[in-house]
Amino acid sequence: MISLLLELLLPLSLMLLSLLLLRPSVLTRFGARTLYALWSLVPLLLLCFIAPLQLNSHAGSAVMKVYQVSLQQAEQQFSGGSFWLWLWLGGVIIFAAVVLSGQLQLLREKAAARLIESASLPSDLPCLLSSKMQGPYISGVLKPKILLPVDFFQRFSVVQQQLIIQHELAHWRRGDLLCNMLALVVLMLFWFNPLCWLAYEAYRQDQELACDALVLANASTADKIAYGKALLSNTEPTPFRWQGLTTHYTEIKQMKQRLLQLQTQQGFSKTALVTAVALVLTAGLWLQQPAQAAGAAKKNEPAPVMRVEPKYPIQAAEQKIEGYVDARFDVSAQGKVSNVRIVRSVPEATFDKVSITALEQWQYSATGQEYKDMLVRLEFAMDVLEADMERVDVTPAAKH
Repeated sequence: MISLLLELLLPLSLMLLSLLLLRPSVLTRFGARTLYALWSLVPLLLLCFIAPLQLNSHAGSAVMKVYQVSLQQAEQQFSGGSFWLWLWLGGVIIFAAVVLSGQLQLLREKAAARLIESASLPSDLPCLLSSKMQGPYISGVLKPKILLPVDFFQRFSVVQQQLIIQHELAHWRRGDLLCNMLALVVLMLFWFNPLCWLAYEAYRQDQELACDALVLANASTADKIAYGKALLSNTEPTPFRWQGLTTHYTEIKQMKQRLLQLQTQQGFSKTALVTAVALVLTAGLWLQQPAQAAGAAKKNEPAPVMRVEPKYPIQAAEQKIEGYVDARFDVSAQGKVSNVRIVRSVPEATFDKVSITALEQWQYSATGQEYKDMLVRLEFAMDVLEADMERVDVTPAAKH
């Protein structure tokens, strides 16, 4: 998993940095709706690298891959690789715990809220009145609900009420709640990358700007003024808590930008979006050319995503025993290794168990194609062999 994240780190960082730098000019020239749509380039880029196209894939391969397993490497893997893995996993767990805590608190607020019905409220989406939140905002991916402050009908005029409700409905109909969940998954996996945090905040701000633009696309000047006053009356000095899955964004810093943007609403530029998508796809395919060329040279074998190195047996290490294991295995369309069997081992049975245990944890890229009888040799050595050393396998001639 760590190796895959590191492979994606550079292209993801370049994409996020480009979007962050281009935000002001895109917002000014093409408008908020186009700017928000450009954030879809992030999952598109990741998809280009996670699931590369392989047009001429073949099942099976008789080419033997040789991997060295040394006692020194095993020690480094335990002291170094495991540390970074656990550090990353610890960050993921903390992140997930924070999100879960916020969702549990939100569920308690929903349970304490009161369901209301009104002619000015939507009939296809439940609306709740809550005395414990500022709102209004929409929450719930599977069962969305609009949460309104207890003084919603007293604080806002009829026109403002309709515009605010239309704003929340626009989030729901546009799929923003699902997009927020996807964004949180990316942020959770790459929590160690500060660009991801900056990009997530900018993405959520652009989401609100785009929703404002959608609601006020054909609104009159009077409606825009009423909507602006509603935003001002709903401003908070600081967010009451961090909610990654809701659409609750009413901080002063963002409110200033939203009010300024109300005066310069623009349409949606399909040309800009299509051009950006074409550029990302072209760049993704271009960056994958070396990997695809290497794959063609290897008979289109699936690319390894994660290899777990076998642990050097303690008894073999104490007796300074070296050797190798030849093994075959199958790779599923999803990249999972199965049906591991030992073809030959020297010394016999010394390294078989640790080799099978490690190979069963190997992961290859998901190609949609099943591979049979992949062949690998694991060489067990007390010391690391020099990389530039010429190695020649000498085998007896076949008997006729």
